[in-house]
Amino acid sequence: MNSIFGNIDDLYLFCSVVEQGSLLAASKKLQLPVSTMSRRLSALEQRVGTRLLEKKGRELAATQSGLEAFELLRSGMESIETGFGQMLSETQEVSGNIKLAIPHNFYRAFVGEVVEQFLVDYPKVTLDLVLSQEQVVPQTDRDLLITFDLAQMDDMIARPLFKAHHGFFASPEYLAKVGPINDLKRLTELNWVSVDHVVDISVYEQQDLVDVIQVKPKLIVNDILAVCGAVEKGLGVASLPFRHVHQGMNMVRVLPQYQRSARQAYLVYKQRRYQPKALSLLVERLMSGVEKMQKPQRFTV
Repeated sequence: MNSIFGNIDDLYLFCSVVEQGSLLAASKKLQLPVSTMSRRLSALEQRVGTRLLEKKGRELAATQSGLEAFELLRSGMESIETGFGQMLSETQEVSGNIKLAIPHNFYRAFVGEVVEQFLVDYPKVTLDLVLSQEQVVPQTDRDLLITFDLAQMDDMIARPLFKAHHGFFASPEYLAKVGPINDLKRLTELNWVSVDHVVDISVYEQQDLVDVIQVKPKLIVNDILAVCGAVEKGLGVASLPFRHVHQGMNMVRVLPQYQRSARQAYLVYKQRRYQPKALSLLVERLMSGVEKMQKPQRFTV
C-alpha cells in the first residue's frame, strides 16, 4: 500500500524498538510476538527502500538511516500517541480492579472515607484493599502503595502525600522509674518502643539538626497504634507522630524542645504514560484527600 496510513502502525513499531533499545523490550511493551514484529519491520524496510535496523549481538539497533528516520518521526508519533490516549481517556468507562496497599492506621485516619466515596461514585470499579504495614511493591499498572519507604522503588512514580511530624513520648510511670531525662544522651540510654528497625534518629531543635542519636529498641512492632499502647503501659519511650497522640493518653512529651525529622509519606505506582482511568481518578482523590491531614497537630505537655 502506497498510502501513508498503511505504514503508521509499522512506523510506530520501529520507533518503539529504537526507544526501548531492543526488539525484545519493545515486544514486551506492546505485547506483540517478536516474530510478528520482526516480519512487519522487514516489510516496512522493503516498502521504504532502506535498512532501518541491523543486528548488533543478539539485538536489533538502528542504522544511521534508522536514527535519522527516528528523529524525523518521533515527535509525530508522540503526538499521535498522546491524542489517542486522550481520546481513550474521554470515552473510557471508569471500571476495572485496583489494588491498594496501605497501613491500616492510614486507612482509619483519612483514606477510608476517600476510598468509600470513590466506590460509591464509580460502582463498576472493584478494589482489592490490603491493610498491612508490610511493603507491597506495585507489580501491575493497577497497583497503588502508600509508604514512607522508597527502597526498591527506583522505577516507580512516587508522589509526596504528607509529612508526619514526631515528638518523643513516655508514660508518667516509666519516667518515675527511670528518673529525670534532661538531655539527649540520657534519652539514648532508655528502652525504646519502635515501629521499625531504624536505630539512628536525626534530632532537630526547631529547624536545626542538633544530633543523630542511636536508640535501643526493647520492642519493635510494625503498627503505630500498638506502639502507642506499649508506651502507655510503660514499656519505654517512643518517637510518635503528633496526630496519633491526644490528651486522653497515658503519656507525656519528653524533651519537648526536640523533635525527630519529619517523615515523608508517598503514593507509589508503576510508571506508565497512560494509566487506567480508574487508577488515575483514585490517585487524584487520594492526593486531594491528604489536605485533611495537613492541619497542624499540637500536643500540650
